[in-house]
Formats: sequence, C-alpha cells, structure tokens
Amino acid sequence: MTDYQLVERVKNGETGAFEELVLRHQKAMYYFVLRLLKNSQEAEDTVQKIFLLAYQNIKGFRADASFKTWIYKIGINQCHNYFRSIKNREYIQVEEVPVADYKADPEGEFSAKERLARLQEAVEHLPYKQRMVVTLRIHQELSFEEIGKTLGIRTNSAKVNFHHALEKLKTMIKTGKP
Repeated sequence: MTDYQLVERVKNGETGAFEELVLRHQKAMYYFVLRLLKNSQEAEDTVQKIFLLAYQNIKGFRADASFKTWIYKIGINQCHNYFRSIKNREYIQVEEVPVADYKADPEGEFSAKERLARLQEAVEHLPYKQRMVVTLRIHQELSFEEIGKTLGIRTNSAKVNFHHALEKLKTMIKTGKP
C-alpha cells in the first residue's frame, strides 16, 4: 500500500494506517533530526512532536507533494522551533566553530570511520541551506524535486546548492580549512 493510500485511510478514520506511516518513516526521520539537533533525547522528543503534528493535521495534507516531503517539512519546522527556543546561535553561525585539521592523509593513517567523521564535520561548516540540501539528498535520499518542495525552493536551486556544497567540501578537505 502506498503512502498516499495510507493517508486516505487515516483521513477516513483508520488510525492503524497512520501507525503504518510512522513505522515506514520514523527511523529515517529520527536520524535526520538527530543530525540536526545532535542530541538523541531531543531528537526522540522532536520526532514524536513531528508525528503528532502530522496526525493532527493529516486532513490538511494535499497530494501535491509526497507524504515523505510533507513530513520532512514538518520536521524541519520543528527543528527550527527547537533552535529558536534555545536561541542557539551556533546553529546559524557555524563559521565561528573551531575546525579540526582536514588535511589529506598521505600515509593512509586514518581509517574510513575517521575520514567519514572528518567529512561530517566539514558538512557542519557549510552554510545552512547547503547543509540542509546535502543532508536531505545523501542521508535521507530525497530527490532534488522533493528537496525543493521540502525547503520551499525550486528544484534547480536545490541542485545548485548541492553542487556548491560539494565544491566547498572538496576545498575544505583539500585545504584543511572551512
């Protein structure tokens, strides 16, 4: 059964259909939120809020976007609300965060896990919109069209932001500077 069919069943009063939607999307949503909030307890709480809001507002869901896109948009809004509530300026001004040395490892001393950690750290230093596009594209495997709808930007803008993010990541890793 498709997400759309499950949504229609929920709109007709079948709560079990919403449970199926949660089971399908909860794990991916948790890891998405965790990447943004960097706190497992806050991520769990936020994901619960996201699905509660989705359930409360399911009648307003229009099929002009996929359920997946719609739920991620709710997720992004809830993450914004979280950061607004704690007034976390580091989230917005990532340029001020100290950066580890990203320089290439010519002798191969770093494990794949260490290289992945360095890459993730570099991603954290991207401008907000580029970081969101990279996270949605790579970790959540959304299409550029879905990313555009989720972030409220055009599909082409999502592609451009992704391209610029990759270029910045290459430069950061090559030079060791954000």
